[in-house]
Parts: sequence; C-alpha cells; structure tokens
Amino acid sequence: MTAGARSKLFGPGTLLAVAVIGPFLAASPDPPTVALSAAQLLPPGFVAQEVPVAGGGYARAPAIVVSETGLRVRSDRGWRDLPGVRPTGPVVTRRLWLGTDHQGRSLLARTLHGARTSLLVGAVATLMAVVLGTALGVVSALGTPRLTTMLGIGTDGLLALPRLLLLLLLGVLLRGSTIGVAAAIGLASWMEISRLVEAEVRRLDALPFVAAVRGSGAGKFRLALRHVLPNLLPVLAVAAPLVATEAILLESTLSFLGIAGGAGTTSWGQIVADGQRLMPSGWWIAVFPGVLLCVTALVVHGLARAEADRPRSLGSP
Repeated sequence: MTAGARSKLFGPGTLLAVAVIGPFLAASPDPPTVALSAAQLLPPGFVAQEVPVAGGGYARAPAIVVSETGLRVRSDRGWRDLPGVRPTGPVVTRRLWLGTDHQGRSLLARTLHGARTSLLVGAVATLMAVVLGTALGVVSALGTPRLTTMLGIGTDGLLALPRLLLLLLLGVLLRGSTIGVAAAIGLASWMEISRLVEAEVRRLDALPFVAAVRGSGAGKFRLALRHVLPNLLPVLAVAAPLVATEAILLESTLSFLGIAGGAGTTSWGQIVADGQRLMPSGWWIAVFPGVLLCVTALVVHGLARAEADRPRSLGSP
C-alpha cells in the first residue's frame, strides 16, 4: 500500500477505531446514582471525584470524603453528609473533558457510544442501498423492455417522494432498533445508485468486449456476474461513501426528531436534541457532537473524492 493510500485511509480508520474501542475506554455513559444538583451540568474540563456505591451506580461531586456514616461531599454551598450511602470502591478523580449533560452523564462517554451507533447505521444502510441499487440497476439495463419500464416507473415514483417523508414513514414502521433505522435509510437510498449503475451498465454494454462476450454465447447472468459487475466497482467505490455520508446525516436527523433509536440507544442526533433545549447555558452538549458529526461526514465524503481522483485505464476495475 502506498503512502498516499495510507493517508486516505487514516481518517476513516481512526473513526472506526474510536467507534469500536472508545466506548470500552470511556467512563460510564449512565447518570450518577448520587449527585448534587449543582454538579449535574458540569462544563468541559471540570475535575470531579467519583466512587462506586452499594446497590449499583456511583456518586459524583467536586470532592468526596468517605466517613464512618457514609459519604461527605462538597459543592459550591459547602460540605454535606450523605448518610447510608456506602462506597464499594476507592474514590477516583476524573477530568470530564467534554463536561456532562443535564442528567450528569459524561458527554465524552455518550459521544463515543453515539459514534458506534452512527457508524453502524451508516455501514448497514450503505450495504443495503448498494446491494439493492446495484441489483436493480443491472436488471433494468440488461432486462427486457417491459421489465425496464416497470423498474423505471417504480424508481421514478420513489425518487419523487420527499426523502424525509419517506424516512419518517419507514422509521415509524421500523423504529425501536438501530438495525431497523439503518434498514429504513437503506430502503430510502438505493434509487440514485440504481440510476447510476443502470447508466454505467448501458455504457459498458456498448463497448467491444461486451459484444465479444455476447458473441461467445454467454447469457445475461454470466455477462452481468463475470464481466459487468467487476467493471462497476470504480463507480460503486465513489457512490458508496456518498451514500454512507448521507446515511449518517439522516440517522442523526431522525434521532434529533425522536424517530430513530430505542431505549438505551445513544446517537449524536439525540445528544444534539438534548443540548439544544439547554442552550446557551449547556452549549457544549450540542456543540461537540455536532462538530464530530460534521467531521465524520467530511472524512467519509473524502473517500469518494479520493477514489474519483484515482487514475484508471479503460476496462480495469
């Protein structure tokens, strides 16, 4: 692999590593069991102390001291005793790099868990859209005139529907799971790929090597599988990152509107929706996930630009 290819894959590889490994290294994304009201919404960079407590969960405060009767915690109003709260582990000092949300949850932990959700939805939706769009595009280009007409009318009809409206309808039907949302986005995103593949197959069908394959007696299935599909890879390599970018943004839009995700699912759009209700006092809740969403879209979109700029010879995949 050349240095240029490695540099193009550095950004997507970093995002994938963060989504896979990050949640295991971050603090708990759950709210603290015991927290002073003044310590619920903490700004970025705040240093707090945490300790696990009996019954599950943990306590968080600017300062914690274990006493004989329970815990003593300090806030901006001074020290308070929390009798009956028994620690089950040592007191740990933690810097909350991105602060907390209105429930006291670590924003860094929620953002890392949200990265996994967004990238998973983008990957599944892209796979569905590429497979479905490629299959229907090839069939439309190589099929009978009647079949081509029927597929064309169906594709045009779906393209005529507003994308967000179609997603809202599919999202309501498939809501409750991350895979369901990904399936809804994939089912609403294959039409452009189908049109692109159909046009490319028609172009390939006019080339001499296709005529030679037909002359050798090859059927349409063999022609499509062994000769057409390999030459579609450059087109799909450009289209897939574009679909993935759109899928990530659409998932965030649905999460922002409360359509995507079920109980216990964390998404960047959901975090931004929580933060916009607390602007401007809790500005960081909406800003940091929004910035990461933009960066992710630019990085994934850059894969399409890198693939489009790669020189190729005619007939090579």
